[in-house]
Amino acid sequence: MAMMARRRRKAMLSKWENNSMAIIRLPAAAPSNKFCAYITFPIQNFPYSSHAAQSSYTSTESSHTANHTSDNNINKLCKSNRLSEAVETFKHLVLAKSKSIPTVITCNFLLGSLVRSNQHKLALSVYKLMIHADIAPNMTTLTFVINCHCEAGRMEYAFKTFEEMEAHGYVPNVVTFTILIKGLCREGRTMDAIKLFNEMMIKQQAPNIFTYNTLIDGLCKKGKIREAFGLLAVMLQKGHKPDTFTFTILMDRLCREGKLQDAQNLLVEMFKEGYKLNVVTCSSLIDGLCKEGKLDEAMKLFYEMANQKLCPDVVTYSVVIDGLCKESKLEEARKLLFEMPKKNICPNVVTYSAVIDGLCKVGKLDEAMKLFREMPYKSIYPNVVTYSAVIDGLCKEGMLEEAMMLFYEMPRKKICPNSVTYSALINGFCKAGRLDEARKLFYEMPNKNICPDIVTCNAFIDGLCKEGQWQEATKVLREMLNKGYSPNLTTYNVFMDGLCRKGELQKALRLLDFMVHTGHQANEITYNTLINGFCKVGDLEKAKELFQEMSEKGCSPNLVSYNTLIDGLCKQNRISEAQQILYEMIKQGLCPNVVTYSTLMDKLCNLGYLNR
Repeated sequence: MAMMARRRRKAMLSKWENNSMAIIRLPAAAPSNKFCAYITFPIQNFPYSSHAAQSSYTSTESSHTANHTSDNNINKLCKSNRLSEAVETFKHLVLAKSKSIPTVITCNFLLGSLVRSNQHKLALSVYKLMIHADIAPNMTTLTFVINCHCEAGRMEYAFKTFEEMEAHGYVPNVVTFTILIKGLCREGRTMDAIKLFNEMMIKQQAPNIFTYNTLIDGLCKKGKIREAFGLLAVMLQKGHKPDTFTFTILMDRLCREGKLQDAQNLLVEMFKEGYKLNVVTCSSLIDGLCKEGKLDEAMKLFYEMANQKLCPDVVTYSVVIDGLCKESKLEEARKLLFEMPKKNICPNVVTYSAVIDGLCKVGKLDEAMKLFREMPYKSIYPNVVTYSAVIDGLCKEGMLEEAMMLFYEMPRKKICPNSVTYSALINGFCKAGRLDEARKLFYEMPNKNICPDIVTCNAFIDGLCKEGQWQEATKVLREMLNKGYSPNLTTYNVFMDGLCRKGELQKALRLLDFMVHTGHQANEITYNTLINGFCKVGDLEKAKELFQEMSEKGCSPNLVSYNTLIDGLCKQNRISEAQQILYEMIKQGLCPNVVTYSTLMDKLCNLGYLNR
């Protein structure tokens, strides 16, 4: 029977694949509802089975009550959360071949207790003992076993148990299907989850809100936002009312994709339909606003939560603190950090990492190190993000030995460095001209199963170019391209700087043209590099031309641009032009710094114009 069930299942899956998954799409008018109509992109309808039935089928299992002493003992131990003792009692009864073998009801109670406490491996060992004792599993037993396999990522075993269930004549219900769909979604197998969803409908098992939310969440995690909204349309058409969690899932994905307007529109619709905000919804939206640089709006929503009688949790605080730190508003961030314990909210490693990273980025390394060292005393242990932030801060301050000490400390704390950690160190060593150490770290990464990313490659290429190691730099670039990385603006700027240092300015200009042709827009660093290159070879006309081009291309010259051109003009004794550039700089609202004035004053003194 099991073999026949397996064959039926393979035939069913084959039918989906060979017949375009036996799916029809809803008509274009189907998703015309308040929750979908506002979306600014077209909804791709959710693939839905043509055989879907309206009715639901509830499978009930019959059971007999047992009053054995063994049952009572195991049940009492489970209820008092003494699960290890309950398992040992069960094991003793089975292996001793006791006459008072627990009933399937007691076994299910024990399995359910273990599953709820996330002890899935132990639950499976209990199931094996059940089989050993010839205790026939029922629908509930097999559902628990499927859940354990799914949680352990053993989907093959989960489906074997599913087939076993069908072979024993049990009809899988909505709970069983939802568990399997969740397991598939967790592995990113959303197409398989959709097939199973359709099979569920064919077998007249109507999905419930948990099924819909599980699949919507899986689609969103794979970035399939259109399909997720298509499923929402199906859900509404079938008469299922979404809950706040449904909208939170969708809103979180919209925020992650930068579709903030859509997320805010969805929030408005939620209010109109009488849905209440929850902390998770607010946290998702606040995070999206912070990532888009809309900190004022994020803070407004954060403080609005109190009016809605919602208490921000550790996630909300961490998101807001991270947003403040990224905008260098460290005093406000620290104020919120110290406010958390007063509101009975314990900061976690994410909260501390955000503040430490913010402090490191503005050079407040002492304060960052103080927080870093106090974390373990508060039972908060630094992770790879925390270590990487501190290592980066130390490298930027030129404290490379201290950075390496932390790097060597990480494995002792069972923390694996990642590409961010390596990038910080490689960049630090390259900036210090210690190319050998940078090279060692770069080529060590693959041996540690860490793939250098675009940031790592750019840092190493920059160091190589600055040291005149042009051949190795181009080799790293080729390897980068072979691994599927596309050069970004930083990559082009690094190579342009290398060409300018070599005096190959025409090649640098050709690279600029190629860069623009491939869709990259030059920034201040690009132009400043080229202007500096032409100033150094005395081609002031080309430097001035590039300076003028900056503004025309919508890239306003900054302090470095003006100072570079003033320095170039002064070196050719073109003082009047240099002064004219100074006046233009002030007119544009830029304040000259010590470099600007020093350059002009030195040249005026050298020329004997002391009165000027």
